[in-house]
Amino acid sequence: MEEKKGGSFGSKILIFLGFDADFKSALPTMINYNWAVFLGNGSFYIIGLFLIPFLTKVEGLTPAQAGIVALFAKLCDAVTDPAMGIITDRTRSKLGRHRPYLIIGLIPVALTYFGMWYSFGISNAHNTIKMIYFTGMYMLFSTAYTVVIVPHTAMLPVLAPKYNLRTQYNSVKTIIDAIGTEGSFLIATLILSYTAKSGKNVFQNALSALGNTPQFNPSFKGRFMIMGLVLCLFFSLPLLATFFGTKEPSSKDEVFPKFSFKEFVSEYKSIWSSRAFKQYFALSLFNCLALNFISNTSYYFLDNVAGMVGLYTITTFIAQAGEAAGFPLNYVISVNLSKQAPAKIELPFIIVALVLSFFVKSGSPAFILIMVYIFYNFGLAGVNSVTGNIFPDITDVDEMISGERREGKIATFSTLIKKIISGLSAAFTGFILSAFGFNPNAAVNTPKAIFGVRFTYAILPIIFISFSIVAAYKYKMKKDDHALILGAINEKKEKGSVSLEENEKKICEEISGHKWEEMWIGK
Repeated sequence: MEEKKGGSFGSKILIFLGFDADFKSALPTMINYNWAVFLGNGSFYIIGLFLIPFLTKVEGLTPAQAGIVALFAKLCDAVTDPAMGIITDRTRSKLGRHRPYLIIGLIPVALTYFGMWYSFGISNAHNTIKMIYFTGMYMLFSTAYTVVIVPHTAMLPVLAPKYNLRTQYNSVKTIIDAIGTEGSFLIATLILSYTAKSGKNVFQNALSALGNTPQFNPSFKGRFMIMGLVLCLFFSLPLLATFFGTKEPSSKDEVFPKFSFKEFVSEYKSIWSSRAFKQYFALSLFNCLALNFISNTSYYFLDNVAGMVGLYTITTFIAQAGEAAGFPLNYVISVNLSKQAPAKIELPFIIVALVLSFFVKSGSPAFILIMVYIFYNFGLAGVNSVTGNIFPDITDVDEMISGERREGKIATFSTLIKKIISGLSAAFTGFILSAFGFNPNAAVNTPKAIFGVRFTYAILPIIFISFSIVAAYKYKMKKDDHALILGAINEKKEKGSVSLEENEKKICEEISGHKWEEMWIGK
């Protein structure tokens, strides 16, 4: 694999697939770095699947009150995420700027995640008090999550400076993410659904639990408490593996200018001025909106529209497995075409899936529902690979414009998008369903209420996915463009100036959205 010519057939295949010569030596670090995605993606995956049903069916809040919990919990992220971006970029430590926070945030993450699923005896209180409690606990967890995930995301451009190596990191992330999300879902399902039945052994009871999702009700409070206890450890302890299994250059002797609020605002405004960043932001924003509306409504869709809530567990499990299975194809597409190509090719399949969902109703053949999940998760695998792969390259475009490495501040937007949108979409899901008169605990809902579920499950997501497709086509940077930008940055640092052809300068201007002479690279 070290040679570009000759070598074994396997080596030639790896080279064709875009694996760098140092792939084998970097693989252990790739794996260790990505253990943290158990928390990064798995925790909010479970929140997206179960929090609203837990708050409404178990704790007795209305859909609108459950939406308020998510909304107010996320408003604090507008402050904590940008602040954490500044803090991690300015941290002086022999462990690096970002790595120490993996340990600092571990215990707060575990305690607050458990608190989201256990109300410590206030379940019999007035709904307003319960709403305040769960809002506060969600805010605390979201803040602890920020303390860990913003620095973790910011580490990637440092650990993987090469274009294809970053894609390889994200390919490993896809595998570990699948382990984390599938593992957390299996844990949650077994705890929530397991019922010992006479005449069956433990293994048979477990299989029965996986194949039949129960109707949640207040008697499930103890089960959700156990789920929270187990999952808080499942999500927090892997941070130890990431901390001890990665290394980052010391920042102990770095000198940072005195902080000022004016410069704080100015720096984030500067980041936003990058055309590549705005295109990445749009793609991530619309994608998150669509997927969160689908996730927030999926339980209600299966229960009240399809009449197949018993299949909630198995369909979700199949969905995650299908998404993970798509990563080899998306990797090959990314390294041989472009990092944004999987979204262009596969996003339309999500629209196909959502259109098919209009043919699902109570009594429909199960294969229609299965087709919805197959098409949906094929498209989901593509867009998720894109948003993860292009993020590190945005930091290099930003450096070309500003002359600074601001991974932490840019990582802020990545986590802020996920958390703010998850909160807003959960809130609006509750408000919309309430406006249509939907009652999650009613035996039968009105046609108007059922349309409300379809509206949040399919109509709104189709609109947002359409915008995501447009954003994917607008993002232009490819491998050669990235190599040009990195080469120019290195030349600027070494020589103080850069000598590029006019057509190469035009490429940099097109990607950045700035004139050559206005950027640090051209001054």
